[in-house]
Amino acid sequence: MNHHSSSHLLLLISVVFGAVWVAHAQVPFPGKCPDVKLLDTFDAEAYMGVWYEYAAYPFAFEIGKKCIYANYSLIDNSTVSVVNAAINRFTGQPSNVTGQAKVLGPGQLAVAFYPTQPLTKANYLVLGTDYESYAVVYSCTSVTPLANFKIVWILTRQREPSAEAVDAARKILEDNDVSQAFLIDTVQKNCPRLDGNGTGLTGEDGLDVDDFVSTTVPNAIEKA
Repeated sequence: MNHHSSSHLLLLISVVFGAVWVAHAQVPFPGKCPDVKLLDTFDAEAYMGVWYEYAAYPFAFEIGKKCIYANYSLIDNSTVSVVNAAINRFTGQPSNVTGQAKVLGPGQLAVAFYPTQPLTKANYLVLGTDYESYAVVYSCTSVTPLANFKIVWILTRQREPSAEAVDAARKILEDNDVSQAFLIDTVQKNCPRLDGNGTGLTGEDGLDVDDFVSTTVPNAIEKA
């Protein structure tokens, strides 16, 4: 292959790679999805309930959001109801999306938020959890033999977890050679309380626009 053809091939790969990244806003990595250590056993019932997002890779649906949490509840032995919710950092308004998941294996779930999404391939892998304080969730999609996209979440039972819980979660990522360089801490301060079922927000707390909008953004604009 001559230099001219090679340049066109690299450009084509870059365009495809960039288009997929923009569409999914996940973190790109070279090569196929690597092997990770899957759980031998998984107690789906113990895993149910509210999990707060402590940190995660950049993800399109979470841009500009804070107070992010997920609430899982069993529909039957292999089907899970999923509610993901957050507060918009610009408007202070809550939003949520509901879906379903199928438990395909120990810690291996297929999650879908649209009726046309199949529930046949695991896209939510629990790499480790103690069920009471932390969980590490991993998803990887191979888009070509040359590239893959990953999402990683550290979830905790408390909005402000203990250092021990966070350290345990990070150790699981280390053991699986999963990069922590792209993890972004999720803002979990000044969040409204959840209702008793963990499915919504109580009306007692104001949905204040946080410092990101009231201070950080204006300061950045002023300096620009």
